[in-house]
Amino acid sequence: MKGIHLILLAVLLCSEHALSLQCYNCADVQNVGQCQTNTLCETTPSVCYQVSMILTAASGQMTKLLSKDCVSSCNDVSEEMRQLAEKRDPLGASKLEVRDVECCETDLCNRVGPVGRSLWALAGGLLLSLGPALLWILL
Repeated sequence: MKGIHLILLAVLLCSEHALSLQCYNCADVQNVGQCQTNTLCETTPSVCYQVSMILTAASGQMTKLLSKDCVSSCNDVSEEMRQLAEKRDPLGASKLEVRDVECCETDLCNRVGPVGRSLWALAGGLLLSLGPALLWILL
């Protein structure tokens, strides 16, 4: 009976899906909520990335864009975004500015930005971790 479990474990570990990294995948969306699809990365090694950009039209209107996917290395996406930002519309109608490139290496890790950047999230985490101890002291 234990032999069957070992064989099943070996099959799962050797399958392509068990080794593939999953990342959220969307291009040029304006809202994080619009990025709900995910994809299996085809290259190994792979990283998930999230890029935030500002597109400024000739009229001065600014639009925040977000792109997510997987790539073989963080340097590759940084270089690609740098080249994309350097390309100008021949008529000067728009300008693209890359604000932030974030990479991570676990499944679906490019969903939202890091929690540590929000003061409210930090305060909430501290309250939740210390809450039971404070409650125990008061009782």
